[in-house]
Amino acid sequence: MKKMIVNILATTGVAIVVLAIIASLHGAEFLFVRGVFETLGACIVIHLGLLLTQKLEYRYIALKALLDVSYIIAAVIVFGAVFDWFDRGTPPWILVIMAVFVYCTGLFLSLYRVQEEVNTINKLLKKRDERINQGALKP
Repeated sequence: MKKMIVNILATTGVAIVVLAIIASLHGAEFLFVRGVFETLGACIVIHLGLLLTQKLEYRYIALKALLDVSYIIAAVIVFGAVFDWFDRGTPPWILVIMAVFVYCTGLFLSLYRVQEEVNTINKLLKKRDERINQGALKP
């Protein structure tokens, strides 16, 4: 549960930063607090949906990524319609690009975290092997 809350907040932060960058490029000077909470709500719904897709088994990893991205885009478009993001000047294609960018950022951060864990485990195994070779431990 703690990991999911951290992931939701991290995704919300990345989404708000990307939104701020895009808004700045289009001449906006500020973001509405309402938009921050709407983004948080969208991220919660997206993460709950992704939690369900993780329960499914996939034969092809590309199919899982396609399903995840499709779900995220659908959720963002629905939230955009519900909260009138399109009437406030945000075109749907911007939201699609943002959704894919945030998904890819999360994917790369996850891969980095897994690589760090693998490196830590390998170091621990190497230390254990050295101790076994020195006779300090029995195999």
